[in-house]
Amino acid sequence: MLPKIDVPIYELDLPLSKKKVKFRPFLVKEEKILMMAMESDTDDSSLLAIKQIITNCCLSDNVDVETLPITDLEYFFLNLRARSVGEVVDLQYKCNNKVKDEESGEEKDCGNVVKLEVNVLDIKPEISENHTTKIPLSPKMGVMMKYPSFKVVEENEKIEGGEVEKLMNVLLSCIESVYTEDSIFYAKDISKEELSEFVESLTRDQFSKVQEFFDTMPKIKKELDFTCKKCGYHENITVEGLQSFFV
Repeated sequence: MLPKIDVPIYELDLPLSKKKVKFRPFLVKEEKILMMAMESDTDDSSLLAIKQIITNCCLSDNVDVETLPITDLEYFFLNLRARSVGEVVDLQYKCNNKVKDEESGEEKDCGNVVKLEVNVLDIKPEISENHTTKIPLSPKMGVMMKYPSFKVVEENEKIEGGEVEKLMNVLLSCIESVYTEDSIFYAKDISKEELSEFVESLTRDQFSKVQEFFDTMPKIKKELDFTCKKCGYHENITVEGLQSFFV
């Protein structure tokens, strides 16, 4: 019988669910899953690949990949990728600064490709001061929100309909409870139809407060500064979303 190869074990604190998880780097079999997902180049296949890889590599029993907030899942994968492949990701950005063509005198995009290096271990979702999961809708009533999980995002991909239907589905899935001065109504005990009627009865101002929860929700992003070596233009860009680092 061939000997087993020892692999290192790492620990990570998930910022939203506040869970401490242990994991191993991914191996050749997980690398294969990742490469196949990159070849298919679809959001659905990428999500499934991330789910499978994290499930394989996570060594903690208290973690359910399906119910993890999607931001925690992305953060987990970034760190898993860093410990497995390398901490530094090479990115490319095309300079869109307008420059004058010497021959025609007309303006055109610089077009120079700027290469950037990002250490993914430096990326951590930050919770802003104005972000909260408790949203008062009136002096006597409000809602408690929860972060969209992998399961919610996965199910939303299968919904047939427009963006409005998908956004409403995510919103309803993220309502944990509705509270009043003396009662709490948990979403799991309420039908989707009744919950939908509740949301549709909100005023525009009340709905904006709920929407702000999603707008200020912590995300995987990194601000980068660079100077184009061709035209000298200095720019600050924000790279956002796991797909931007999915290399």
